[in-house]
Amino acid sequence: MGRQEMRRKVHAPLKRAGLEVLEGGVPDDALPLFAVGATVSCTHEETGRQDAFVGFDDPHLIEHANRGWYELATSFGLFDANREFLLALPACRYNPRVDLDQPSVWRRVRLLDDWDVMGAACSIRRGRSVLGFDECLLGSRAGRPEFAMLSLDSTVSVVGTTWQDGIGSLAVRNPGDTEVVRRLIDLEANGTEWSRHRRAQAVAWLQRRERAAADGA
Repeated sequence: MGRQEMRRKVHAPLKRAGLEVLEGGVPDDALPLFAVGATVSCTHEETGRQDAFVGFDDPHLIEHANRGWYELATSFGLFDANREFLLALPACRYNPRVDLDQPSVWRRVRLLDDWDVMGAACSIRRGRSVLGFDECLLGSRAGRPEFAMLSLDSTVSVVGTTWQDGIGSLAVRNPGDTEVVRRLIDLEANGTEWSRHRRAQAVAWLQRRERAAADGA
């Protein structure tokens, strides 16, 4: 997807949904995107994970899911002073080679005053997958979220997901320090060549952590 097409088909509809995509500004030391999804396996007892869940039988599903997401995001500290954070967005339109190796990348975004993450943002159509299914940028349709968010300093992750009986968000502090995330990063760093991009991300992140630890010693 070229820059103009990306702005027209991704940036513009996201802005109408209250998420303004900013040019650049993604920290080099951000936690690898693939690792954030692993936080769904974190537990409250081990990590302090908090959830905001809304059942499908709720007549105000999207409204209440939006409220739960925002309360988690603000209480955990997802936003910086300008309400900016990182959001996982497609690297390009559907392409078999790219999707298998690097389906999404972090983009810096700003939350605007009028927003609808669980509704309008989740309904923005991306196109057809390599398997022929219609998919959207942040889920499968309005009220069916599947997204990953990260604070600019990687100290807070927020994931939106669809469960069997409802939808919701979950937040974890310092996801890079959790056992499930570190285990996945170590696995990718020592993995095979089927996902060279993920391996390179994992190795680079671990090396930065080692340098930071050495500088602080």
